[in-house]
Amino acid sequence: MKTLGEKIKSIRKLNKLNQTDFSSVLGISQGTLSELEKDKYKPSLETVTALKLNFDVDLDWLLVEEEVISCSEFC
Repeated sequence: MKTLGEKIKSIRKLNKLNQTDFSSVLGISQGTLSELEKDKYKPSLETVTALKLNFDVDLDWLLVEEEVISCSEFC
């Protein structure tokens, strides 16, 4: 499973942007983006919104782990 930081980095790479350009679109500093990609911080609501609006990111994919276990299996 990819971490949140790895997912953000994959969005940037998919759009062929360097950290400076990608962070500019998101309205954050390059240093903040670097820390997000390293999973040192969680993105703010504003950053998540910018990912959705500018890159049409599926927020379920971004914010939820890829393997979701159904409650019916354990409930």
